[in-house]
Amino acid sequence: MCRILSGLLFVLLLAAPLSSRAGSEAGDCNAPDEFATADESFADVGAAIASGGPVAILAVGSATTVGSVNRSGQPTSTTEAFPGFMLHALEAALPAIKFTLNVQGGRGMTAEDMLPLIETSLKQQHYALVLWQTGTVEAVRGLRPDAMQDVLQDGVQRARDAGADVVLIDPQFSRFLRANTDLDAYEGVMQQVATMPGVVLFRRFDLMRAWANDGRVDLERTAAADRGKALDLLNRCLGQTLARFILSGVDSARR
Repeated sequence: MCRILSGLLFVLLLAAPLSSRAGSEAGDCNAPDEFATADESFADVGAAIASGGPVAILAVGSATTVGSVNRSGQPTSTTEAFPGFMLHALEAALPAIKFTLNVQGGRGMTAEDMLPLIETSLKQQHYALVLWQTGTVEAVRGLRPDAMQDVLQDGVQRARDAGADVVLIDPQFSRFLRANTDLDAYEGVMQQVATMPGVVLFRRFDLMRAWANDGRVDLERTAAADRGKALDLLNRCLGQTLARFILSGVDSARR
């Protein structure tokens, strides 16, 4: 089982999402409002926008956040990861505002590995928003959920103290991951940390499962020949939905 899970980790962190439909039409990115609506206001992002910008965003995560890489950490695709598409969508929605994006992380990194990256980045400049994608590596390796919770709470508090809203992003949908790991324990940790003030969970796992169930985007069921277009579609749709999610929290902060 350990070999199987290690193989799964390598596949997931190579970030080669698959799709049963390889189109890129805007309609393909439809996401139910429940996944594109934040349940808390983004006051810090809202304040940065109200001041005319710039709005600095820090995105930290494993391979699905930083993009496809090989064993040496070199890019294997020119396709953008979802934070890049999120940035494009925010710029399109608010063309008068300057947004900047700093992406940190790498394949196989745990939340504990990412914490120093967050600390260093927060010392270097002010960010209105921190995106923290994690949980997959911990689940595959069977690391202690309570240890992950301690790390997340520490990092989130540092970001909040530095004046940033925080969006936690859970693992991407995988039937094999669900069947062979105690994923619920790590999802529970992220849900608990997301109850902290100024912190919201972007439910990537459930969103991707909804897309898989309706045949829109399915990571595990597609032909190899469609993978390039499918990767672009999945990242584009996740990025656009995440932008909607952020803007919903900004709108809430304005009311």
